Amino acid sequence: MLSKPTENSVITPPRDPCSPLTLQYPNTSTVLRLPEFPVSMKVVHLAKLIIDILKEATSKNLSPEACTCLCETSINIAELFLVPSFDPFEDTEDPGKASRFFCDCWYLSHAIFWESVELKEQLPNENFFDIISYLRSKGAATLKNNSDALHGKINVLINQMGGLDGQGKENHGLVIEMAFVQTVALINKYVTSWKKNLPKDEYRFLLQSTIDKTLKLLLVDVLSIQDISAKHSTCISNNFNLLLAQLSKVRSEDLADDSDSWIRFKLVIGLMDDSLVTIVENWENGTLSKYFRSSEVQHLVRALFQNTEKNAALRRRITGDIL
Repeated sequence: MLSKPTENSVITPPRDPCSPLTLQYPNTSTVLRLPEFPVSMKVVHLAKLIIDILKEATSKNLSPEACTCLCETSINIAELFLVPSFDPFEDTEDPGKASRFFCDCWYLSHAIFWESVELKEQLPNENFFDIISYLRSKGAATLKNNSDALHGKINVLINQMGGLDGQGKENHGLVIEMAFVQTVALINKYVTSWKKNLPKDEYRFLLQSTIDKTLKLLLVDVLSIQDISAKHSTCISNNFNLLLAQLSKVRSEDLADDSDSWIRFKLVIGLMDDSLVTIVENWENGTLSKYFRSSEVQHLVRALFQNTEKNAALRRRITGDIL
């Protein structure tokens, strides 16, 4: 059973109330019911086997010792699912495998949890908490490792372009553009698989987290540049606009609201194109001060504009953090 391929899956919960996938008990809150997500058929049958064993353990014809033995057997079967020799999800860099494993662990832990609750009056004082907790933590850890692997690859791609500071670098705008195109293609590969295999909330969380971490990485870089020429400012602005346009397609309608990182990124694009007077006005009216510290805006202003007395006087008006 454990050696069956994981790609053979079904969506839970099914419409058929007689299906072995249906673990929605009538007395439970809708908050605790499973959302829709694909589950491997082998895990569906594994969960049914465990449920059947637990129901058998409640048989009146069994001695307390036999009942305890059957409960321990059900726990051992669940643990066997996580034994490395049977675990086909060692490569956590594969988003499809990682997300399917997450769903399988969630479904299996859900099955054990609710069956143990339903039969708690008839079962011996057996502790199912450890196996339920372990299944959930194992699935969550695998998905987190998958997300971390993506972030690591994005870091490599962005670091390979040599930063956003183009001083003394030929064709640096093209290098930045190519790095951004590769980054979006990589994100899209993972996101497509996550969307296909994960519950909506988990998928949206990973999508938002991935976009935010990518934008934060670039924001730290651009806000640390010491000197930005007018030509390179236009280059950064154009490439940032290109990146946002591509990421907008990736997130589509799945993320309705703009995060703080997304808004900060758009504001930085505006800072690259605005006059110093406009920047100061936007700081004083709260457009910038809501999302940036004064030190961040002052540093970017020094990098973008000549250090004249007039500019210095304007820059001194950028003060008073509200963050």
